[in-house]
Amino acid sequence: MSTVFGPPVVSGVIKYRLATILASIFIFLGAWIGGTTGVSTVSAITQLSILSAISVSLSAAIVTLVMTSFSIPTSITQGVIGAVVGIGILESVVNWELVIKLVAFWALTPLGAILLSFFLFKFIAVLYQRMKSVRKRGTFVRILSLSAGIYAAYSLGANNLAIVSGQFTSKGMLNISQALAFGGLAMALGTFTASKKVIYAVGKDITKLDPLGSAVALVAESTALLGYSLIGVPTSSAQAVVGAVIGVGLVKGTKMINNRTLLKIISGWLITPFATGTVAVIIYMVLLKFWR
Repeated sequence: MSTVFGPPVVSGVIKYRLATILASIFIFLGAWIGGTTGVSTVSAITQLSILSAISVSLSAAIVTLVMTSFSIPTSITQGVIGAVVGIGILESVVNWELVIKLVAFWALTPLGAILLSFFLFKFIAVLYQRMKSVRKRGTFVRILSLSAGIYAAYSLGANNLAIVSGQFTSKGMLNISQALAFGGLAMALGTFTASKKVIYAVGKDITKLDPLGSAVALVAESTALLGYSLIGVPTSSAQAVVGAVIGVGLVKGTKMINNRTLLKIISGWLITPFATGTVAVIIYMVLLKFWR
């Protein structure tokens, strides 16, 4: 939720409960309609059994919950990929070429979002300044925020479906229709029960966003996510929204950006794949012992 409606919720443009309802609905629709492209990407990293797929999902869930408790908007994408790679290393079967490509896209995600939001804010700000009526400005920002949030939710669902259920398709544990349904419902449920702590970490602590800036950040984030989903690359919505927020902050000057919070978030991104990889291997070894 923090990566979809976080900025406009914090800026007071959209109510928290309305945001969770809209995000849940459109994340599910995004997963169901546009989530097929990236499903095969995750399963192509390594061959997963039932036990290893369960280990991947559990480790990503555990690490994400821990990060969330510390108000760190971690990347579930990095978590799952890190867990899959961890299992792959244990089994000595990893498609390193694909992993390197994914890591490269992760590095480009926040940079692309920064550039998009920076120039998009400058363009939209010109149109906004031409509106003399305060009421018109308020209506414009609210419509833009709602539209951008819905757009971001759909893009998130389409891009992250592969991460949630892609590992279960490799051995026929789920077919594509089942992966779309279960993955979409899981993301929708997680969104509906989202943590307010993480929402405020993204929408408030990095830099102070006005209503217009929060809407622009969402448009930039969702554009980056949708672009990656179209080419079948599961990337991080957390990185996209943080990059977008930074881009808006840069328009106002670097002094407006909270470097301490930013460093905390980046540290979380670096720790996540290694943490989930380690936890996944431990869970997998324990399950193997009892399974046998």
